[in-house]
Amino acid sequence: MGKLITKILFLFVFSVQLVAQNTVHLCVGESHNFAIPYTIGSVYNWEIENSSIATIISGAGSENVTLNLNSSGTFKLIVEVLNANGCFGYDSVLVEIHENPTPFISALGPVLICEGIDLIIQTNSVYDSYLWSNGSILPELLVDTSGNYSVIVTDEFGCKNESNSILIDVQSNFSANFDYEGICVNNPTTFFNTSLSVSGMFNSLIWDFGNGFQSYEDPVTYLYDQIGDYQVSLLIETASGCRDSIIKNITVLGNPVANFKYNPYTISTLDPEINFVNTSVNGTPYLWDFGDSIYSFIESPSHVYDNAGMYDVKLIVKDINECIDSITKSIVMYYDFVLHVPTSFTPNNDGDNDQFGPQGLRMNKYKSYSFYIYNKWGEEIFETEDINRFWDGNDHQNGLYAWAIVIVDELGALHKKVGNVLLIK
Repeated sequence: MGKLITKILFLFVFSVQLVAQNTVHLCVGESHNFAIPYTIGSVYNWEIENSSIATIISGAGSENVTLNLNSSGTFKLIVEVLNANGCFGYDSVLVEIHENPTPFISALGPVLICEGIDLIIQTNSVYDSYLWSNGSILPELLVDTSGNYSVIVTDEFGCKNESNSILIDVQSNFSANFDYEGICVNNPTTFFNTSLSVSGMFNSLIWDFGNGFQSYEDPVTYLYDQIGDYQVSLLIETASGCRDSIIKNITVLGNPVANFKYNPYTISTLDPEINFVNTSVNGTPYLWDFGDSIYSFIESPSHVYDNAGMYDVKLIVKDINECIDSITKSIVMYYDFVLHVPTSFTPNNDGDNDQFGPQGLRMNKYKSYSFYIYNKWGEEIFETEDINRFWDGNDHQNGLYAWAIVIVDELGALHKKVGNVLLIK
């Protein structure tokens, strides 16, 4: 009987290629096949000690049995064989079932990174082997592209499991850039951010104008007060912390000098034309503004004013670098006070010289007007503030009458006139 058992022990072979009494290391959740050599007419009986750990799912009466490994722990698998000659033998193997590993991966830094910056992903423990979702077999993964990353690990017992996954977002690079308009001293220079980004959004930006002054606006306008060379920089940062910067050298140029002469020095309503002569240095006229809503682009224009008053004449000049200067001078057009008062009138209703009153230029521009008639005793017999109303002399005798006129003209000057008129009927 003992020889038969020895023979059976010698022939007992397992699919894991371990001989009897060795410990077989397997993993929870697997199904595993155990087998011994087949002999004709033999009867096989398999038994599991501590059957709560593993169960037979097929081949219980054959030379080849499959077990389901339910939970971790150690059990002994025993097989009893009764051959065709009635001889009996048995063998066993010790099986240890291990829990599967529980890998957890984490990123050594933010999961939203900038293009060109590498991010390391690592596991929470050391394992025998690694298979990352991108095919890498290294213990740590160096990430530089967007994707969902995980790893399948294998421990020392051959047990495998997959980790959690981490979504990595790699922001595409953007290129910092800017343009500017106006490079003239004491004139506004406007800077425009023209940086390109896939998202089109920037979290912050910093301008440095090359002289210690900074700004966080976009666009931004800055006034250089000195001619010279400046290094202007722009630093851009996205919401994910990606940064880029650019430096441009700009030269702030001098301006032309605007100036002009004019003649005559004074003008009036009777002689309202004035001539302008451009005397600007390093600049050509860009615009004349005569102060009365009339403009000109002529080098040295002439202009006729319609109304008395003070006008601010502005000349804007521009050079080849588009630098601008301007100058304003005040021009006064004086009011020619012209007023005619007849010495007599004949109110006889013949349609000729029937009424008495003053006549003048631009009377409708007066700011105030008062006209009075007095008899020989100094009594006021007529008064009006209407420039269109005259004295008709009705109900009054022939004779000499006094008159007085008080006017505030369109420039605010006060004029008082007095005289006599002869009423003839």
